[in-house]
Amino acid sequence: MAESTNGNIPVNGTHLNEKRQDSSWTLGPREFVLKYFKYLPWVMISCALALIFAYVKIRYTTPIYHVQSTMLIRQESNNAKDDKFSELLTGGSQINLVNEIQLLKSSPVIARVVNDLNLQTHYYGTGKIRSTLLYPESPFFTKILSVSDSLKGLSITLTLISDTQFLIGASKTPISFGEKFETGGNTCIIYRNENYDIHSGNSRVFRITWELASHVASGLGKSIKVASGTDQSTILTLSFEGENSNLGKDVLNMLMSVYDSLIVEDKSRISQNSLNFIDNSLGDLRIQLDTTENKLRGYMIKNDVFNPDEQSKRAFDNISDATKSVMAFDTKVMLIGYLEKYLSDTKNVYKQVPTNLGLEDPLLLKQVTEYNSLQISRESSLKTTPESNPYIQNMNVALNRIRNDMLENLSNLKNATNLAKGRIESQNSETQSQLKSIPGKAMGLTNIQRGQKILEDLYSFLLQKKFENAISSAATISNSKVIEPAASATNPVSPDKKAIYSIYIIFGLAIPVGIIALFELLRDKIQNRVDVEKRTNAPIIGEIGHSDDSLTLVVKKNSRRFISEQFRIIRSNLQYIIGKKEKPVIMVTSSFSGEGKSFISTNVGAVMSLAGKKTVIMEFDIRKPKIVASLELKRKMGITNYIIGRAKFQELILPVEGMDNLFVIPCGPIPPNPSELLLDEKLNELMKEALDFFDVIIMDTAPVGLVSDAVNLGRFADCTLYIIRQGHTFRKQLRLIDEIYTERKLPGISLLLNDVKAEGGYYSGYYGGYGYYGGYSYGFESGYFESEPNKRKSPSIARQLRRVWKKWFA
Repeated sequence: MAESTNGNIPVNGTHLNEKRQDSSWTLGPREFVLKYFKYLPWVMISCALALIFAYVKIRYTTPIYHVQSTMLIRQESNNAKDDKFSELLTGGSQINLVNEIQLLKSSPVIARVVNDLNLQTHYYGTGKIRSTLLYPESPFFTKILSVSDSLKGLSITLTLISDTQFLIGASKTPISFGEKFETGGNTCIIYRNENYDIHSGNSRVFRITWELASHVASGLGKSIKVASGTDQSTILTLSFEGENSNLGKDVLNMLMSVYDSLIVEDKSRISQNSLNFIDNSLGDLRIQLDTTENKLRGYMIKNDVFNPDEQSKRAFDNISDATKSVMAFDTKVMLIGYLEKYLSDTKNVYKQVPTNLGLEDPLLLKQVTEYNSLQISRESSLKTTPESNPYIQNMNVALNRIRNDMLENLSNLKNATNLAKGRIESQNSETQSQLKSIPGKAMGLTNIQRGQKILEDLYSFLLQKKFENAISSAATISNSKVIEPAASATNPVSPDKKAIYSIYIIFGLAIPVGIIALFELLRDKIQNRVDVEKRTNAPIIGEIGHSDDSLTLVVKKNSRRFISEQFRIIRSNLQYIIGKKEKPVIMVTSSFSGEGKSFISTNVGAVMSLAGKKTVIMEFDIRKPKIVASLELKRKMGITNYIIGRAKFQELILPVEGMDNLFVIPCGPIPPNPSELLLDEKLNELMKEALDFFDVIIMDTAPVGLVSDAVNLGRFADCTLYIIRQGHTFRKQLRLIDEIYTERKLPGISLLLNDVKAEGGYYSGYYGGYGYYGGYSYGFESGYFESEPNKRKSPSIARQLRRVWKKWFA
């Protein structure tokens, strides 16, 4: 052969002494796919199971729908001249979106939604896996007459037995619709909804639940979300997530309606309280005005004072400013007095305080606003919470504290006002001392007129505010507007089908791939040529494929089987190792038993004999001989008999039937000391006679990894075939091989990879299936090679699955 087809055998006679540096046996994409193709059924099964689990999860997971609506919160404009009075009168015109969001999500507001929609009672259709909420139409109407424990609510399991009767729980007593019954201490009546087809569902078992409005409101509050837009926007987005989109729409729409009505109610309440306060104050002022007018009339008649001297005109002008200031202080003191009286009155303990009567003290304005807001919250809470509740009691304590703070602040404000008034009056007294010429009667007249003026101004002020407040109350509207009514998407937001299928597919792929990777990681035996090349520098002389033949001798005369051609390739490659040696001695060994030494020795000897060379196979594996038995030869004298001098050389030779130039020298009886026996000088004579009689000698020796026989016999060999068996030789044994090769413990060592299997066509490019001698378009199906005996057909997928199962899991 002019060129070797093996990548490790140099051409043109170069000896094998170095590891091939640029190997063509790297694991490319095609080889990778072919290698792991056998696991594809398991990956497909895992993915199929994952898809089934994903479908079951999606099928039996309660779908969650997203419902959304938007509403606008308007900022109210204030065009009144007295802005502060109007601001306090209406509770403030500036909208705080954070407060509005908390109000929308508050339990009292949601409880009103629950009551308005009658959501305390729910009806469920019970299935095998999960229950379905029946809304808005329900098959029954439930009237609860009495509840044993209102804090726990109740749950009734109803089983239909006919269109007119049903069973409750595990009871066997039928109950008719409209009939009063007791269950768990609760008394109820269930009416059938004639407009609902109770046979429309697959189940005839229903569940009815009743809970407190506060408990239902708490559950709804967790499903409702309110969010604001940008900082400049006053638009709120309301959303609801639940298993029933119709319920979500009704809840959001009713929530916006309740919020709208609350705003209107709060404004109406504030306006009514302000009107009541103004009416009461006007009544008191009328009495005081009547008294002052009578006093003035009596004073003028009694003192005959109608027109003071013109000479005092300038003096009066000088004290005019002081008089105005005193009047203003008196008005303020009077307003403070009215507020103190109103706050001190026990009838007004839980009423709102008039928001402003011209008092511009910042602290007082803040206290009044806080007091009125707390009153509004208390009134709202009392609609759903008893007055004895600790929450209400805490609010009462807070109201008393703020009221006392306001009374104290009003007292301080009155004192400060009186002090300021005193200073003005003191200045006015100095001016009045200059008016000694003015009759005292005129001064008395002025004082009476001043008091009348104060009362008239205050009366006119309150009348104006009453008129404005009446107009505002008559035109009270909400500051909110629904932009988008509640609407939901057709598809649920949960479960997310795409995400679930994707995750399960990933797991379906990850589990088998992970297991395969783990098995690959834990494999400690040689799987392919690449494993050998990566772990040792020893050259590889060739590969022998797997043989299903029951006979050891597979190389025969005129045989065109593929495995025979592989041994012929080995014979050709040996020429580059033994060179021009006329009578080569070839030693065959391995790391341990079972790697195919006897099989290789027999067929290498056979292929040598077919070349016309007289070849002998010497059975030097004295401890465990196999060659004679595998060739079905009749055992006679052997090597051990010759060494101990009880047999001659000619008596040892056994011809192999059917092979003209192939002979076997058996090992003979197994001695107690095989290692020492192989060191005997008679062995040298045996080898000399064998070389004289035969052209090629094959020495089948014991495994070098177990005993030292092969090392001792190495002195007779010209080269060594070291057998490595795929799937049998441990990878750690390659360290021993590399050590033997590096330290030259055996002559001309070359590795022979035995029992190579083309799993999925992984190495078929080298020894069959897709090519011949490295890929020249000849294969098993080309007709070039003979059919393998007992060649099995390609197994079905089911057989492949069973084979993989037995290999990895059985």
